[in-house]
Amino acid sequence: MALPQSAPVGGFGAGYGLLRRRQAAAASVVAGGAPPATLGFAKMQALGNDFVVLDECELAALVPDWRARTAPLARWLCDRHLAVGADGLIVACAPDRPDCALGWVYVNGDGSASDMCGNGLRCLALWAVERGLARPPAFSIAAAGGPVAVQYLHKGQITVDLGEPVLDSQRIPLAGAPRQPVVREAIDAGGDELAATCLSMGNPHCVIFDPRLPPERFAETAKLIQAMALFPQGVNVEFALAESRAQARVYVWERGCGATLACASGAAAVLVAGVLEGRLERAARIELPGGALAVTWSQEDNRVRLSGPAEESFRGEIPLAGLEPGKEGLR
Repeated sequence: MALPQSAPVGGFGAGYGLLRRRQAAAASVVAGGAPPATLGFAKMQALGNDFVVLDECELAALVPDWRARTAPLARWLCDRHLAVGADGLIVACAPDRPDCALGWVYVNGDGSASDMCGNGLRCLALWAVERGLARPPAFSIAAAGGPVAVQYLHKGQITVDLGEPVLDSQRIPLAGAPRQPVVREAIDAGGDELAATCLSMGNPHCVIFDPRLPPERFAETAKLIQAMALFPQGVNVEFALAESRAQARVYVWERGCGATLACASGAAAVLVAGVLEGRLERAARIELPGGALAVTWSQEDNRVRLSGPAEESFRGEIPLAGLEPGKEGLR
């Protein structure tokens, strides 16, 4: 399955205006007109799905009200031209429960919140182990949906338990009459009649197997699907091809990020959808543009687990300017 090529957006005038707005907005992240400071970060990636990881302790010292500023922080730090650049922001936090080694806050690169990111969880696990904050091989991370169990053998094999898939349309959520499961439901995307299987893995997914459209139209079609009233909270879109009952190839368009090299919750959703449609076994290799994940959907406990690598790309510091009174922050 070939991947579509991205195209530049806007001309010089639009780009220059954006540059000036971002430069002005970057000064509004730190509160109180404080003198310039630098924020330490780690750049992590899992199959090319990349993240800026911050330590809550250091962040809180510089931005005391950071929890109210996660959206502007994410939009700024994840900017690939003017800051670090990433698909999402991870803040490693103290856990809110004693059975977890640490907690986290995850925000998409556009500033929107998300309760689940399987690649981000593996990156956070590696970050914590390498800093002595979690002890392998087994520990848990406190997430919005409850503890996420981690099995850590080495950075090339980290397994996370994403929990049970949500198949109830009202909890995914989907508009319309309650139904469960939502398998091969007809949708019209710009005149293309497609069959969508929808579910949630802590975030909503729309999986389309064997789409009858060329790969160069995937991005356009995914945007149309995401804009549908059927998905009141937006949706991650996966175009999948089952190459055998043990392997599928996937192109992902993520909510809040757009095209990404990998989406672990998307890989999990593809496996579940493939089982529901009779295309895949309950254990399969899911090939994404950035690499492969091993995904299982247990018949015994109904939980989805996936295994794959994570890496630290580099560490660094980024300067934060003082906040001008009355500014609202990055947009």
